[in-house]
Amino acid sequence: MGELSSVYFASARSAADEAGRLQRLDGFYAAPTTAWLEQAVDFTPGMAIAEFGPGSGRMLSWFAQRTGPGGDVLGVDIDLSRADPPQPPVRLMEADLFEPAAEPERFDLVYARLVVGHLSDPDTAIARLMDWLKPGGMLALADLDCSSSVPVDTSGPGMQAVADAMTDLRAAMDASGLMDSAFGARLKTCMRAAGLAKVQAQRFERVVETGSDWARFQADNVEIIADLTGAHEAASIAAGFMRTPGAPYHDQALVFCTGIKPG
Repeated sequence: MGELSSVYFASARSAADEAGRLQRLDGFYAAPTTAWLEQAVDFTPGMAIAEFGPGSGRMLSWFAQRTGPGGDVLGVDIDLSRADPPQPPVRLMEADLFEPAAEPERFDLVYARLVVGHLSDPDTAIARLMDWLKPGGMLALADLDCSSSVPVDTSGPGMQAVADAMTDLRAAMDASGLMDSAFGARLKTCMRAAGLAKVQAQRFERVVETGSDWARFQADNVEIIADLTGAHEAASIAAGFMRTPGAPYHDQALVFCTGIKPG
């Protein structure tokens, strides 16, 4: 991995702009994420849940509804300057994921979405997340596999150039260390290697219409990636494609994985 492995994806943006971006991201992925968690987790009143990288805090509020007022919902991030003040049973903690767990073996569920794949050492990150779990507790992770993102019809005019630009962007992310663009495809294997039991995975895949709200959101992110990696030519092609209606493409896959900490 390259020199950007410790750089936050959107660290150069203002707090207000980044808060808005995170709110939009949460909105786009809320439905598939909550549907997965409702199926995978046996939520009970009073349970303890920790989310790492809580972003806008939307999922913290959702977890609080599942635990009720007697629960404990902790949001952990290395920088919480963008976070709104929490309401009980939600609380916040600034902590480095790679440091020893501040509250070891306390939580029934530890959750992170779009966090581990951005880190320089995802295997160690998974092991550290497990330290916060009670024996028998569940680790629930969601991360991206961008490798299948390509125009639906690459034979159309200019579409092979778009597909090549998307490939070049992924290569730039990987080479710079900004993120492992296909980490989601390896997430299940990583969780098994960490010693988790009963590891299960599912993929959220869809075809996206260019010019849609989501496609324009991705185009904005592509330009952030270009600023960090220098892949401006590829980003210009991909972002222009995403903003122009009429050419659907396969979205990046969001891979959901759960596993149980042996006890």
